Amino acid sequence: QLEERMDNKRISEIIEEEMIKQDANRYRDMRKILTIPKSIADELDEEIEEAYSNDYIRSYSDVGAYMEAITDGLDEDSELYKFMFPDNDALLGCSHRNIIYLYLVDNDLVKVVEG
Repeated sequence: QLEERMDNKRISEIIEEEMIKQDANRYRDMRKILTIPKSIADELDEEIEEAYSNDYIRSYSDVGAYMEAITDGLDEDSELYKFMFPDNDALLGCSHRNIIYLYLVDNDLVKVVEG
C-alpha cells in the first residue's frame, strides 16, 4: 500500500510538471501571436509622447483616451494608420488595434519584432 501511495504521488507530480510545461508552451505560443513591428511601436511611442506633451493625455488616462489621442492625430498615409486600418480587411484591423490596446496597457504583453 505504501508503494501504491508513492506511485500515486509520483504520478501526480509528473502530471503537475506536464501541466506547467503546457502552460509555459501556451504562453510562449501566445507571445508569438502578440507581436507588433518595431516601426509601428516606435511610431506609437512618438504619438504618445506628442499627446503627453500637448496635454491630450496624462499618466492616469485610460487606454481609451490614449487611443483617441493617437487616432485623432494620425495621418492616413502613416504606417501606424495603415496597420490599424488596413484596406479591405476589417478583421485584421480589429486584431491589430487590440494588439495596440495591449501594448498601451503594458508593452511587456506584446513582443516588438523587427519588420
